[in-house]
Amino acid sequence: MALLEEILKARTKGLNWLLKMRNPDGSIGPYEKGLFYYRVPWAFAVTGRDREASMLLQWIRENMFTEEGDFAGKYSRGDWARYYYSYPNANIIYGAHILRQFDLSYKGMRFLLTLQDRDSGGFFDEMSEDGPCGEEDIWCSSQAGLTCLLTGHMKEADLVASFLEMIYESQPDPEHRLYHVYSPDKGLVTEFPDEKARAYYVDVEKPMQWYFMPGIASAFLCRMYMATGKNRYLNLAEKYMEFAARCRYLFSAPQVCKVGWGAALLYQVTRDHKYYDLAARVANYLIEHQYPEGYWINVAPYRELPHIIEITAEFVVHLDTILCALTT
Repeated sequence: MALLEEILKARTKGLNWLLKMRNPDGSIGPYEKGLFYYRVPWAFAVTGRDREASMLLQWIRENMFTEEGDFAGKYSRGDWARYYYSYPNANIIYGAHILRQFDLSYKGMRFLLTLQDRDSGGFFDEMSEDGPCGEEDIWCSSQAGLTCLLTGHMKEADLVASFLEMIYESQPDPEHRLYHVYSPDKGLVTEFPDEKARAYYVDVEKPMQWYFMPGIASAFLCRMYMATGKNRYLNLAEKYMEFAARCRYLFSAPQVCKVGWGAALLYQVTRDHKYYDLAARVANYLIEHQYPEGYWINVAPYRELPHIIEITAEFVVHLDTILCALTT
């Protein structure tokens, strides 16, 4: 019970700090610097601040929402202008749908689905002048899959699940590495410059890896299992989480956050206490790394105010999921 109370306290502190970052017009922070606020409506929605979430969504509707259903209006998308394009879109749609802002969510979905590769099931990472292109990865595809599931696009969500299955079954050395990028031309990407290794695989023997890759895959697959009862989704969710648990330096970076998300949902559906323990460890990590004012800071170079708002909104959401799952 003490842990649950600490999680609730940390979630509330994070929420209260985010509320202080609001502008009088409903926007949040230095919005002209990018689409870093993409998860804030979701964070406000799950913590009972529907009014503030709706005000932000109204600002997005008036300033960033296009006729096509994209979020690329008056102000820059910042870091999301070309690469990992689907990710902020999927997060905004998720929060909007929770809040029943269906003009944003359904029109937003029509655009989001144009980014899906119907052959592989993944979502393209890059947006060029000619449209979606480039590679596909576990991270963006899983979040888009979650948003497909929430909005009732089950066929497209199932395509994402099949993509994750194909990615896992293609691994040359799943005991030690998780390659998480797919190319429509080459298949699973296993060759790349050494300096870009972290952007292509998670190494169980190295610190500061992109642990959110297996974490979000597991979270999405758990939600698919909840929706359908199909064991193939649950079995694959456990395989991704087993990989995360093998990572020797799992708690070397805040990118462990999504592992807590996946582990909490696995505990909720299996009641296996190894997942409870892992989710609790992630929660404790987040609690210990929260600043007294209530915010969190990411790794370099993502340490400026826009990114502080971004990661704080994310951790509020994950703490909420962990709290709900461990309470049940």
